[in-house]
Amino acid sequence: MSTEGQQHYFNWSIQLSATADQLWPFVSDTNTVFRLMGFASVKKTQLSRSAPKGFLGITNARMSSYLHWEQEPFIWERPFRFGTNRHYKLGLFKNFKYLVDLIPNSEGTIVQTRFWITPHKNGTFSFLKFCFENLLKRRFFRILKDFDTYAEKQILPYEQNIPKSLVRGAESKIKSIESELIEQTRRKRIINHLREYIRKADDEDLVRIHPFMLAEYWGEKKYSVLNVFLHAAKLNLLDFSWDVCCPNCKAPRHNFRKLKEARSNLYCEECDIEYEMDFNKNTHLVFTVHPLIRKISDRDYSFGDPQSTPHKVSQHFLNIGESAYLKVKLEEGTYIFKSHMHKGELILHVREDGLDTVSLIMNDNDFEGQEVTISQKPNLTFVNNSSKKVVCFLEKKDWKEEATYASEVNSAHDFRTLFSREAIKEGASVKATGLTMLFTDIMNSTEFYQQEGDDMAIGRVMNHFKIIQSIVAEERGGIVKTIGDSVMAVFREPVSAIKAVERIQQIFSGPGSLGDSFKLKAGVHYGDCVAVNLNDRTDYFGTTVNIAARLVDAAKEKEVVISEEFYNHPDVKLYLNKKDKALFIKENKIELKGFENQEFKVKQIRLERPSLRLVV
Repeated sequence: MSTEGQQHYFNWSIQLSATADQLWPFVSDTNTVFRLMGFASVKKTQLSRSAPKGFLGITNARMSSYLHWEQEPFIWERPFRFGTNRHYKLGLFKNFKYLVDLIPNSEGTIVQTRFWITPHKNGTFSFLKFCFENLLKRRFFRILKDFDTYAEKQILPYEQNIPKSLVRGAESKIKSIESELIEQTRRKRIINHLREYIRKADDEDLVRIHPFMLAEYWGEKKYSVLNVFLHAAKLNLLDFSWDVCCPNCKAPRHNFRKLKEARSNLYCEECDIEYEMDFNKNTHLVFTVHPLIRKISDRDYSFGDPQSTPHKVSQHFLNIGESAYLKVKLEEGTYIFKSHMHKGELILHVREDGLDTVSLIMNDNDFEGQEVTISQKPNLTFVNNSSKKVVCFLEKKDWKEEATYASEVNSAHDFRTLFSREAIKEGASVKATGLTMLFTDIMNSTEFYQQEGDDMAIGRVMNHFKIIQSIVAEERGGIVKTIGDSVMAVFREPVSAIKAVERIQQIFSGPGSLGDSFKLKAGVHYGDCVAVNLNDRTDYFGTTVNIAARLVDAAKEKEVVISEEFYNHPDVKLYLNKKDKALFIKENKIELKGFENQEFKVKQIRLERPSLRLVV
């Protein structure tokens, strides 16, 4: 019987102990899976100018003359299913489709992997079947069992790895650098973690190292881990660069070794959109191992899998007239539905009492921000009634990657001390969207200097700067500059600013030498501004900065004045509502110098003093 052109089907299943949620980050990372399977690395290529949007041309990096395929966009429903379809232009196959299902049961999760393979030539089927059933299947199951161990133990794979090869002479360099790091940072435990990570982590994990992610895993304070990483970069154990991510797909499409080399106007080829560099939204500081310590490969083994865009809960490729019925677990919150072929978006609010059955029907009209409220386990259907093939996806609104953003690190004391000339080029400006500005100032500082004397007063003011600097750093902010007795600080997350200012006021408003000496006040505002290079340091300008500076002028002794824009941020509102017994908040309307004929709604916040108790 001829097997030419016939489709062949394979079905592999294995029972694992971990849950689907625990297994998903490992199993859906096809870049790592294919590397562990021993497959050759791949690279993107241009196969057709008329390929539908979202399709990728891919070739084998070693055998580019013999293997070319066009890959359909991955489909997935987190954490239950993912897969894709390859259409080969050159190679043994005509088509290669695979689909992986994670099926929860009482023992954990069944991982079912199905393949539909159409060979090009008669006679290849027997060899193909032998390879799949006797070689690849055993290897794949061994990998899945390892993933099951990582997931159940909640460990990263590098913990189980044997040490990798280092550059000649690297061992002695590491020992010398380690001694200096301990002396400079006094953080031996973090240094030990970092040494093990450099020695044992896989190459793909070392291409881009995010210190805050590792801080979470190691159970260490984020600012402490960043402190060690920055000193390690100064001593050439690590190196760093700047990723600028596409706001649509969230992937790091551009990388610059120095900020002075960065360009503001950028382009994402995958999404076919132009975008801007933004200090507070898409510009990340990333680390890698220094090339004199360990050589690492940046080879790719897969493109477009669910882990390459983790902000997406689901993605589907639908032919004309096709429907997709989703199986997803949704947390409460707001989600965005988009399509590659439509402008705009649909908004889905997920609530416990939302609709159980919802159909999203796409035609040739663009989305106009229509909203619907759905349940956490909805019967959700996507229908393509448009005249084109569609790639559509559901993503969590306000999804945040645990990255080190330029806005928080560029004003950090450690970064400025160690890399004082690392700033954007002179004359350039970069936007910083949604940045929080905090200004503090000492009340009646002239009177304070007269009472204390210049020498004593200056010493106390310098000490007050150090305390504020430490608290701001712990809350993931940075001191931009000091102006006389005033401090200007920036925060990426608004709630971090209110936590920092509360801690500062607790120190300087409470009883004791600091509270008795200082009468501190503060102002906080939230909005957009512009980052510039001023004397080789990053500074910020714009109306947001000006308003924040005027708010501190309007504050009274031991008071924090916050703008309505800042107060209305959901995270800030939630935090202040929880602190209603510890803080006294008063609404007011004020005028600010320089903003004539404008009235600003503000909240005046003070630490509420405990009531006096009479002891008899």
